[in-house]
Amino acid sequence: MGGLVSRGHGRDARPRRERPPWYVRPVIDPTDAAERAALEALWAPTEPSPLAIDAAGIRFHALAWGAPAAAPLVLMHGVTSSARGWWRVGPALAAAGYRVVAPDLPGHGLTGSWRGHAVLRDNAADLAAFARAAFEAAPGDVRIVGHSWGALTAAWFPTVGYRPRRLVLVDPPTIPLEIIIRLLESPDDRHYDDVSTAVDAVGRQCPTWSYGDVTAKAESLTQFDEPAVVAILTGNGDWDGGLEALADPAARDVPTRLIRGDPAAGGYIPDAAVPAFEARLGAENVTTITGAPHSPHRTHPIETTTALLRALAG
Repeated sequence: MGGLVSRGHGRDARPRRERPPWYVRPVIDPTDAAERAALEALWAPTEPSPLAIDAAGIRFHALAWGAPAAAPLVLMHGVTSSARGWWRVGPALAAAGYRVVAPDLPGHGLTGSWRGHAVLRDNAADLAAFARAAFEAAPGDVRIVGHSWGALTAAWFPTVGYRPRRLVLVDPPTIPLEIIIRLLESPDDRHYDDVSTAVDAVGRQCPTWSYGDVTAKAESLTQFDEPAVVAILTGNGDWDGGLEALADPAARDVPTRLIRGDPAAGGYIPDAAVPAFEARLGAENVTTITGAPHSPHRTHPIETTTALLRALAG
């Protein structure tokens, strides 16, 4: 497995001496049997088991991979996506020894119950209830991974009373409201009425994505609740990458890791914001996947899986 590189990987064109010190690309050669099994699983992902889980007055649709008795892990997606976006990473983490459960967040995928909880802390309370319903284990034995909006939500888990064993945030956006509002005008994430039209559109917009990622995203674009997405994007002010939540005393001593995309390739955490994360989490707990965009699991599944396994360890 040595030397594996994801398709669509774009190297940082800047001379090495001009890169900030946190631009250290994760090593992608597997260091143990679990990593090796995970990377092998990326090439032949297993199908998930669908679940219906009732929590916080919501019937959540979720996808699950791995043995029920394995180490519990929750994966949470971003705005306009769905659990299917984890179609490769989910089974890869399961192959490494985790029981992975990925919900469709409220107003997304096949979870149709949008209760108006657009505020991140309120959404976190709903998802913490989901985690409790999904796993009998105590929060201190459960690992939580969130991407984008899912990461911003996950950052609030300790404040709403759910202190996980590990908290991993994947490119939680650090962008002002004025930029967020512009995203509402982007044709890339608009709602579609049929999957085939969405597949054609996503395929044109994202030519380096695998077909599995294109179809997963296209399907989610036919499912999300449009008023819910508007409320989520406009109802939380400037997005701070979760720093306010992580500064809450309840988050103290919760092991937290940040995996970010490369802002030069479309990552949503600018270089200027990294020192604040390093001060909060420790420089050794901040990883940048060089050349990866905002959704690194789609374009850099090898590097993302490796980074996640190392962030989740312990």
